[in-house]
Amino acid sequence: MSMGMKVNDYILEGTKMNERHTFESVHPQSSSHIIIKHTTPVVPVLLSLQILRREPEETRERYCHALPTLFVPWRSVHDLCAMNQTWFEAFEIRKPLISSSSLKIIENIQLLYECKHDRDEQLHQVLGEAQNDSKIDPILIPNCSEED
Repeated sequence: MSMGMKVNDYILEGTKMNERHTFESVHPQSSSHIIIKHTTPVVPVLLSLQILRREPEETRERYCHALPTLFVPWRSVHDLCAMNQTWFEAFEIRKPLISSSSLKIIENIQLLYECKHDRDEQLHQVLGEAQNDSKIDPILIPNCSEED
């Protein structure tokens, strides 16, 4: 059976409506707003914060806070982290909820950081070598006092 409308024996097909969800009743916009599921996948863009690198110990909690916020379905902070958990513990428990495509995005973010780190290391090395090599080869400097 077609979802379209029948007019003069023709079935008019319209755009399929996206999934719609309501906010919980305690949400301040529950009576005026809904959530519409995208038909094509999108990646949220962070405007104020960035996703940190996974490796440094001092940023691990912030890293484990940011990723579930972006990639795990949630309605309240308790869906992401229990009161008696660290963000690291909560992330490890909820990691299976992250889709394989989202995990690929997370890995690509880490790869981008590694590329930037390697680029910066190479630049520092080149600059260091240039500063250490302050001698100028006199053979390569043209002698302006000689006449042709």
